Amino acid sequence: MKHLTNIFLLATLLTFNSSCVQTTKTETDKETISKNSSNDSNTFKETPQKLKTIVDKISKINEVQQEHVGFGGSESENFKNFKQLKEIATTGELVLLTGNKNATVACYASWALADKSCPDLSVIFKKFIMQDRQVETFSGCIKSQDNISSELYHRYWNYIDDTKKPTDKILIQLDSIILFSQNPYWLLMTRAMENRVYQEPYKRQIAILAFQQGNRDAIYYLCNWHKAEYADKIKTALVQYLNKTAFKNTGTTDYYRTIEELFKFKDPQIRKLIISKMKKDRHWEMEKERFKYLLEDNNIYNIESE
Repeated sequence: MKHLTNIFLLATLLTFNSSCVQTTKTETDKETISKNSSNDSNTFKETPQKLKTIVDKISKINEVQQEHVGFGGSESENFKNFKQLKEIATTGELVLLTGNKNATVACYASWALADKSCPDLSVIFKKFIMQDRQVETFSGCIKSQDNISSELYHRYWNYIDDTKKPTDKILIQLDSIILFSQNPYWLLMTRAMENRVYQEPYKRQIAILAFQQGNRDAIYYLCNWHKAEYADKIKTALVQYLNKTAFKNTGTTDYYRTIEELFKFKDPQIRKLIISKMKKDRHWEMEKERFKYLLEDNNIYNIESE
């Protein structure tokens, strides 16, 4: 509960006096948002009567579809339903639907709120993080299963120009929730770390993620922005990460980044550890030429003879 309290306080502190872009917004909508936001996050909400038909259509397909799917790139049926939902539902009704028992309906309702830049988006996002529900997704030619928290985040994230992401008020709220959440989805953590350079209390929290929880994105973030301040701790964290990680599970990019950062310390003992690891964990051979150049830059021409 302590973690959830921290999330709520930070989201509250970062709430700004902007308003949803909706010409039909009423005071009733505002009251509904406030009332629904305070309700228990695991209590599913009833569907407003006027939305039952469109909600039933979305539920029947039960897949979060992007606008264009399949080989022909035709407009998907559920995206058409989403557009209709966004057009006829008020902001308050959309907030209510984010608590629908059908995760696809909840996800599309959150998309509509994201498209309106609703200032209460952080409250919905926090609820989704806590629930950790998943939906079937269909984008282009790819079908997958994703967290609705990630779907909401990326709907808004993709809407914001890259140059505005460091200062966007709503995105700052969402990222603060990610940083102070327990075991956040890795892609959300990656996005939060990439969006901006953080000051306190975020920098302190990132250090906790890096050095107490061994979060790789947090370690890499500190390598980029605070290496001088945390040099010894970064070295220790990277060595631990190198030793414990089977890179077939995380990929060659992660493998490369880890040893690249470790080589920068110019430490003979770390050099030996890297060579030993690469002899045992051969996943780097999937991109052999790339790693070969990195080794040669550090005066290693044949790891087998080292």
